[in-house]
Amino acid sequence: MSSLNDEPDENNHIFYDPVTILRPISRATGINLDQLNFVTVLLLSYGLGYWFRLQFRDASRTTRAAVTTSIGLLFSYFCYGNAIVHLFINGFGSYLFMITVSPRHVHKAVFAFAMGYLLLIHAYRWMYQKTYCLDVTGSMMVAVGKITLLASAIHDGMGREEKDLNSGQKKDAVKEIPSVLDFASYMFNFQTVVCGPMSHYSTWSSFLDLEHVPKNDKTGKPYDPTSTAMLKFQVAIGFSVVFTIISPYLPMSVISDPATNEYNLVVWWLISVAASTVHRLPYYFAWTISDAICNISGFGFDGLAEDTLEPKWSKTTNVKPLRVEFGQNYKEMVDNWNIWTVAWLRRVVYERVEGPYRTLAVYVTGAVWHGLAVGYYFSFLTSALFTLSAATFRRCMRHRFLDNSMHKLMYDIFGMLVSKFAIGYIHWPFYVMHFWPSLFMYRKLFMIPHMIALFVYLYLPQFFPPQSKSKSLGSSAITDKTSELSQRSSTRINSSTRTAIEK
Repeated sequence: MSSLNDEPDENNHIFYDPVTILRPISRATGINLDQLNFVTVLLLSYGLGYWFRLQFRDASRTTRAAVTTSIGLLFSYFCYGNAIVHLFINGFGSYLFMITVSPRHVHKAVFAFAMGYLLLIHAYRWMYQKTYCLDVTGSMMVAVGKITLLASAIHDGMGREEKDLNSGQKKDAVKEIPSVLDFASYMFNFQTVVCGPMSHYSTWSSFLDLEHVPKNDKTGKPYDPTSTAMLKFQVAIGFSVVFTIISPYLPMSVISDPATNEYNLVVWWLISVAASTVHRLPYYFAWTISDAICNISGFGFDGLAEDTLEPKWSKTTNVKPLRVEFGQNYKEMVDNWNIWTVAWLRRVVYERVEGPYRTLAVYVTGAVWHGLAVGYYFSFLTSALFTLSAATFRRCMRHRFLDNSMHKLMYDIFGMLVSKFAIGYIHWPFYVMHFWPSLFMYRKLFMIPHMIALFVYLYLPQFFPPQSKSKSLGSSAITDKTSELSQRSSTRINSSTRTAIEK
């Protein structure tokens, strides 16, 4: 997010042409208009979500689709003005491919068009827009994810044999092209149009049909998400307050500040970790409150907990902050950050690319999806290397520490510290975006982390061979069982609080 003192280029109406009714408040508070409109829409959406769930709990599918679409388009116009034309072109252009291209190839055609149009917008924006603001490209990124998920589901449901599908593909397969209204509600519903999260069309369709949330056997009414949504809302506001208080003292730019770089390497690293953590707080705010918006409207039900039978509202969860900040390995951090983007890349790219380049394809697609700034490619390619390296280290080393609880604890602490450093190291180019600033951290550390990761990936198996598959499977079964028991136990400890904070 841009700082509060950087006024976005509001003359660039191609991507950002907002309603300016809040400009006096923006000037009085020093908060950029793009951010003020964005937060206002999120807060209004939360209230409207509660109203929608109560007012339209028995309404027809058509009515529910029309209401969610109308409000979503209104909010989109409030944030972006006439720039929402890009959402229309990308969305309905892709829809034309869905109804004209063979289901066997629809996923490829839609992916090429949707990602190609997004890339064109990113390119134009990169060339002509010099300041960052919350313009329509953010919503377009979410829209592209939804579009390609739907196209892949159509491919699975209408263009492939069921025996060739995995369980997730079978569950989310779409066997009939959605109507224009249903497609519009999926794309532009007020719960997710501004900042997501993505979702599978099958889940949204069941929500429109009032089949998403089952009835409670005790009350005879659908499970109530109010308490969970309220808690998530409060947590989101907490992230916002903490960021507002701390960010002036720990901006990401402090990492390259000359005064900071006079400290020894350990102190500098601690400062960089703290700044990176603070910089993630706005994302925690946006994704947590968007999750709360979905839940308060009755969307996001994810079954019942096995032990407590309490409803889980995690279907629209896009981030688990505690697992990002205290993950025991880099993969755990990645898997719990922007969760739906990870799920989208897995379903649309990883599961459909054959051969040894799946991981690379996932990270390149993720970089292109974000834009053309060279820093994104530094970050994603480095992340791909670190992911492969972390997986190699885990295969070669983890089983050697499982026979002793103290050794296992030391292994977990080591993994958390290394991962904490890695996420800051990877995140820096993503933040600064440009070529030479991106190299600052690499040059400061002589690219030693890259060399260590490459060494681990290429040579560690030669010195510490991975565990044999038979032993690994047995160990994994025990570990999975232990993890399951631990998870069940932890769920008993304030389940709703854990759901709100972690999910």
